[in-house]
Amino acid sequence: MTGREPNAWIPHPLRKLGGFALTLALNRLIALDPDTRAALGKLEGRRIGVHVRGPEVAFSIAARGGTLQVEPPPDPDARDAHDDFRVSATPGALLALALRRDDGARPAGKVEIAGDAELARQVQKLARGYTPDVEAAFASVFGEVAGTAIAHALRDAVRWAAESARHLRDDTVDWLRDEARLTVPRGEMETFLDEVDALRERADRLAARIARLGERKP
Repeated sequence: MTGREPNAWIPHPLRKLGGFALTLALNRLIALDPDTRAALGKLEGRRIGVHVRGPEVAFSIAARGGTLQVEPPPDPDARDAHDDFRVSATPGALLALALRRDDGARPAGKVEIAGDAELARQVQKLARGYTPDVEAAFASVFGEVAGTAIAHALRDAVRWAAESARHLRDDTVDWLRDEARLTVPRGEMETFLDEVDALRERADRLAARIARLGERKP
């Protein structure tokens, strides 16, 4: 835990500007998925507190009128505003929590959640179901024909980049293990550890025998 107070390092004018920019970005993303936009009605009037550890940034997200509004965190002494549930995590863990698709997976890093558990479940379900209509977004800017083609090309490029990164990772691991011998295969490591344990046991038995021989000396 850090001793820094959240948002203390951010000048007040930048806090307002950052909140406005984040509100605009969130609602533009929601506009790409009509189902998500419609589902926001179930969260009307609820507030979610977010604390991003590391950079120490805190804010609240309120659902109002089918939109999300980014607001300053509530004053602990105030009675008229409060967060219905709060989540605290590092940036990477927070992103993994929002984007994970299966209930069995656990996000990397420590995530602390407190408050209304049912609301937390609804928000996570909403995030998992988010499926933006990228083609419609590009078509509205570049026209239906060009926009659809650009969206397909971008999707293919992202898929190719992901597959290339996965192949590069696998090839690198294989090279480090089999060619450079900078890493040890799991089987070899387990054999080595077993041999170390056996050697330690033999050394212990030898030490015990030496001790007994010393005790026999007059």
